Amino acid sequence: MSFLLDPPALVLLGAVVYIFSRKVHLKRSYAIYAGVTIVAVFVVVSGLLYLDVIRWYIPGIIDMKGSEWMFHSNITGIYKEDVHIGYVIFMFFLYPFWYYAGYVAAQYLSKKRQLEKKVYNTSHVKSRQKPRTDAFCIKRGANPRELLRECISDLGGIQTFVEKEDTVVIKVNICGGNPYRPGSFTTIAVTDELVKLISDVGATPIVVDADMIWTEYWQVASEEGYLTWAKRSPAELKNLSETKWAFFEFEGVLQNQIISKELLSADVIISLPTMKTHFLTGVTMGMKNMYGTLPEMDKAKFHKLGIEDTIFEVNRAFPPNLTIIDGSIGGEAIGPLSSEAVDFQTLVASGNVVVADAVACKLMGFNPLDIVHIRKAHEAGLGDAEVDVDLKSLPPHEKDGCWVKPSVKAGQFYNEVMETLLKYPLTETFVNLLADFMLYDAATLPIFEDLTPELLFVLNDIFDALKLSGRIKRRKRIKSWMKKRMNH
Repeated sequence: MSFLLDPPALVLLGAVVYIFSRKVHLKRSYAIYAGVTIVAVFVVVSGLLYLDVIRWYIPGIIDMKGSEWMFHSNITGIYKEDVHIGYVIFMFFLYPFWYYAGYVAAQYLSKKRQLEKKVYNTSHVKSRQKPRTDAFCIKRGANPRELLRECISDLGGIQTFVEKEDTVVIKVNICGGNPYRPGSFTTIAVTDELVKLISDVGATPIVVDADMIWTEYWQVASEEGYLTWAKRSPAELKNLSETKWAFFEFEGVLQNQIISKELLSADVIISLPTMKTHFLTGVTMGMKNMYGTLPEMDKAKFHKLGIEDTIFEVNRAFPPNLTIIDGSIGGEAIGPLSSEAVDFQTLVASGNVVVADAVACKLMGFNPLDIVHIRKAHEAGLGDAEVDVDLKSLPPHEKDGCWVKPSVKAGQFYNEVMETLLKYPLTETFVNLLADFMLYDAATLPIFEDLTPELLFVLNDIFDALKLSGRIKRRKRIKSWMKKRMNH
């Protein structure tokens, strides 16, 4: 161990741990423990060498003072006395980052990317050719399979959306969920029942999601039970991050972005998210679920472009033919990964994703037009977010209209801060690392899983206060400006 050899050794070990964990479907928590142990051993042993507590000794080969080995003094001519302690601390501080760099590098390089250079546009999206309906239905009861069938029946039956020999892409919420928190990912019972309906008409169902920095598809699918389910299901599981990619010409801020070609070739696209809150966007349901089809792992760049605009543009380009929001078990409080389960026993379905999201928002207690991506879609004519919802026709539930919710204004403030920070060089890497830990690891590790929701609520309150403070200051400036104008 030395300051010259430790960095490449840590990078290599990070890569080895990732490759091994992926091969055996090792739980991410175990991979984290392995990483912490490796970095700790390097820091402790190298620290003892630097302090000359121990010597670097290999019988018959080398015998040096620890600090001289750390600096390779016999080669570099640099000794401990020549280097300020601040630089030494900084070098040790970088050890976790060297390890993480190796882990992430292996993660990226392991993905088989077949990128076609041709640029596609909405004229190439087969699913857009299907007729659409703005009708919606809400069903409530203890059996989610029955609810799913009743919803589809009320909308005219599965044949309204799917024909024989169609390829049906079902975008579920797998990677955006926490395996240890029910209500944060789409329930298998609802997915399974939908797959059966599609298979019964002779169509081919494909259940998809895409990798994110903190949650990889196959690993999380295994922990949530989807891999076991797929062995007895007619559906195929696909990771969109491992499919053929192409450039797609979006409107607005996205411009030319990479998409999975599965979205182009699908005859039908169904969005099947869970009903839950999100501390950045207020809710994460049908529209936000479609954002998860973007196959690149690095999602920070979409926050730089504007997450709400990104969600809106993905749905404008690839409007799902059917949206089914799984509220059999929903997630309230600070979602998406630290959400608290709600036994809501409710499903919402519509041929229009904006309508479906708006209906679900009202059930949760949100004003749909307060959710930026829903409002953008409403204003652009993609769907009616002001649709009337008659809650009296449903069996009553104690959580109707009163879910524990994050502040929408706080989320907007957070997004504004993110967009500003991400414009600076190298911040994407830091944000990905922070999100990697804060959003998934801290929500799943035993030490942090109960602490994280409380911390996120504190941050939510702080951002909410800052947003309010900003509005007050702007109003004061406007009043001051108007007063000056009147005096003139």
